[in-house]
Amino acid sequence: MSIETEDSLWRWPLATFRDTLASDSPTPGGGSAAMVSATFGLGLVLMALRVTANKAADRTFLDTLILSGERLMAELSAHADADVAVFDAYMAALKLPKATEGEKAARRRALQEATIAATEIPLNAAQTTLEAIDLANQAATLAAPQIVSDVGAGAATLCGAVEAVLYAVDVNLRGLDDAARRQVYADSRDRLLAAAEQRAGGVARLVRDRLR
Repeated sequence: MSIETEDSLWRWPLATFRDTLASDSPTPGGGSAAMVSATFGLGLVLMALRVTANKAADRTFLDTLILSGERLMAELSAHADADVAVFDAYMAALKLPKATEGEKAARRRALQEATIAATEIPLNAAQTTLEAIDLANQAATLAAPQIVSDVGAGAATLCGAVEAVLYAVDVNLRGLDDAARRQVYADSRDRLLAAAEQRAGGVARLVRDRLR
């Protein structure tokens, strides 16, 4: 998978990402960390599907699942970069001039637009991650017995990534002026988290049953 932008997180060495995350740099933050973790979780699921496909007499359906996983991997990777970009946009809005009433109004609009984007991006990321958990659910019944534990580990990582990325929604809801919009986002946040926990729990049960 190629990432075109020069400043993409996916051009960083893994150690650089880790060390920058642990530094006092404002980015990457929780949203990006969550999505990078999600790609690792999905990677485990894809590995299990590929290993199983390599030994299957007919791998047609498995290849279809692998293609779906590759699409989700690209989306999750893009979400990680988008989290950094939207934070940068918010910081840029904070720095806009506010000497006149017109400048103050323009700055408020820019801040609201940036806050909306910073709320919608993690919601979209959580939805993509939820689809990855659904893929793990299919993999849990198909993966070879010796590798099904990796599917369980992947699903657990994906579920944690949903919970983690949705904290970005929580922090941004406070900055939204539109109460109706704020409620819609809050409802979406609750729905996504509940669905992730339920579906990942189902994967865990499937995996444990197969490991017994």
